[in-house]
Amino acid sequence: YKERQRYFDHNKLTAMKLTTAAIFFIVGSASAGGTPEVSITLKQGTYDNVKSALAPQISFEGDIQGVEYGASMDVTKPGVPSLWGQIKSEVSGWNVKTRAQYSEGEYDYSTGKGAYVTVEGTNEEDDTFVWGSGTVSTDGASPLKVGAKKIFDTENGKFMVAPRFAFKEEKATVVLGYEKDDTKVFVTATQDDQDVKISHKIDDDNTASIKAGRKGFISAALENESEFGTAKVTVTSDDVDIELKKDGWVAGVTASSLDSEPDVRFSKKIAFSANI
Repeated sequence: YKERQRYFDHNKLTAMKLTTAAIFFIVGSASAGGTPEVSITLKQGTYDNVKSALAPQISFEGDIQGVEYGASMDVTKPGVPSLWGQIKSEVSGWNVKTRAQYSEGEYDYSTGKGAYVTVEGTNEEDDTFVWGSGTVSTDGASPLKVGAKKIFDTENGKFMVAPRFAFKEEKATVVLGYEKDDTKVFVTATQDDQDVKISHKIDDDNTASIKAGRKGFISAALENESEFGTAKVTVTSDDVDIELKKDGWVAGVTASSLDSEPDVRFSKKIAFSANI
């Protein structure tokens, strides 16, 4: 525990530095090189103008002296772009990634602007993964979530234990997992509820899953991979959903009953980039 606390304390200081210094570094270094990308998303709906209908976004990212950085902006929304920076390091056998993202209005900052910070640590030798997230603003730092995952690889299969805690909701969750051959089982438990999900890979193209809780059936799904794309049918106690994905296209339909009007959706994301 003390070893994990040391690298979290070490990277908390690093995250604070990323929050300020790296953001200015991003802006100042962008002209040194990188890949700007423009993406346009086509989707159904009613919009006031072409700009909001296409939802165009511009993003930029690069890597210099071991620091990865980037920025993204939704051109339909005025304000400061979302800026991020991250570094990777090794501390006492742990591979640690620290990332800070500065934005306005995207997270629940009391001042409306601040940085969302995540720290991830992986110990591949022990099959252990830990992570934490929080926000940093002029009012100080606030933790959001922490979690860990440990995998035990045995002759009888793989076992997983993954506890996590959400500070805002004051909610603790534990996920237990088991995997052998083509079958996976996950049990999720909180103080108020528990559920189990079983997934089985039928063959190379088809996977089926079912999820149930304390009150009974929750959902069932069947997923198929083919030359036509990825098709998924999900059934819940309230509705049936069919979704198809291929080459950036996403199309789906949801219906609650045979007599109800189905909800149809589609989207297509187009991205292009140019070196500068």
